[in-house]
Amino acid sequence: MNVLRKIFANWKIAKRLAITLFLILLFRLGTLITIPGVKLTGSQINQTSFIGIMDLLGGGGITRFSIFAMGVTPYITASVIIQLLSSDVVPYLSRLKKQGEKGSIKTEKITRVLTIFISVVQALAIISSLQANNQLDLGSYSGWYGTMGLILIMVSGSIVTLWIADQITISGVGNGTSLLILVGIVGRAPSVLVAEFKYFEGASSTSEQTLISTLQFILYLLFTCGLIWAIAYFETSRRKLPIQQTGQGLNLVNDKQTFLPLKINPAGVIPVIFASSIISLPGTIAQFFAATQGGHWVIENISLTSQWGVIIYALLLVFFTFFYAHININSTEMSENFQKSSTFIIGIKPGEQTAKYISKVVTSITVMGATVLTVLAIMPYILTFIGIPRSIAVGGTSMIILVSVAMETWEQLQARIIAANTTVKQKEKAAVKQNKKAKAGSETILFD
Repeated sequence: MNVLRKIFANWKIAKRLAITLFLILLFRLGTLITIPGVKLTGSQINQTSFIGIMDLLGGGGITRFSIFAMGVTPYITASVIIQLLSSDVVPYLSRLKKQGEKGSIKTEKITRVLTIFISVVQALAIISSLQANNQLDLGSYSGWYGTMGLILIMVSGSIVTLWIADQITISGVGNGTSLLILVGIVGRAPSVLVAEFKYFEGASSTSEQTLISTLQFILYLLFTCGLIWAIAYFETSRRKLPIQQTGQGLNLVNDKQTFLPLKINPAGVIPVIFASSIISLPGTIAQFFAATQGGHWVIENISLTSQWGVIIYALLLVFFTFFYAHININSTEMSENFQKSSTFIIGIKPGEQTAKYISKVVTSITVMGATVLTVLAIMPYILTFIGIPRSIAVGGTSMIILVSVAMETWEQLQARIIAANTTVKQKEKAAVKQNKKAKAGSETILFD
């Protein structure tokens, strides 16, 4: 309630929150509007398949084949490709990466252009995959021209979705791309809970069996809540490095020691999203060669329905966790900033030794972060392999995204509240000083 009062007390924050909620509602409505003339048929989409991963990252639009069916998935895939190529693979992109804000703007433009091409490929792959499994009736879109028209609608929907995500990031609260994925996960939560309850209910015929199944379902929910708490605890865990300032900022009181907090998982939720996007790429390409032996093998083995696919997914998670940990915490840049502000880590010499020490610490905490993140992400797939139904296998990509994005958005909202309150206090102090000066000036005139 205290946070709500602070939000509505500042109209700028309330406006940002209202814009965010409106855009989320707009996106959600788009995911509920099926493309006219087509319908999904057949069995339910397997959430561990190529289409299931696309549906997760797209915000849940594929389950209804909506106008926002692909969501932000093409943009995520394009971002992964561009960032990997920027790591000394393509010289031009590497130079842009080192040019600061100007280079970032050019890189973003390249990413947007690549997004259009990837969205076309992914749209065609989704249509081909659903048709191959007899899950899609094209209706009036049959034939070459009809398919091209359907692809145009899907690509346009993806571009509009990306625009909504951009508006949330610019004018709202939180990261728009992550929030839209979160909305899709939350939207599927009621149906998932119903499926889980039906599983525990089973073939209960007597009141005693019904009571036992209900208790089992409650215990399952408690375990799920405990897992959510564990993910939240993991996301908020910090490694504190004791820092000190020279000169007037020198602190000789141990009780007031200043620390530099480093997240145990510096990469955040990005590794999960990017690894999911990459693991879907082979399936996207293989859809065009599904009739061949090689294409069939890729679809069967390079996906989260197979052991090899889960192993590759785990390796991708570890890679992206280390990759983005060192991007988010640049040890050399941090060491230079320390020297500029006359700050040092206690027991470590400034300059190169500080940079090496920070890099070493980041690597050590990322080992723990990558391990925990990988275990949580692949947990439901491992449980599936040992015989537990997918409908009740807890953990996984969706839960990590759900908890992490919700926490990041909440932290950003609190940061905006603090910044707004600080600005208000500064204005009040300035007004008081100005009033005092005006009063002193008037007294001087009267005295003269």
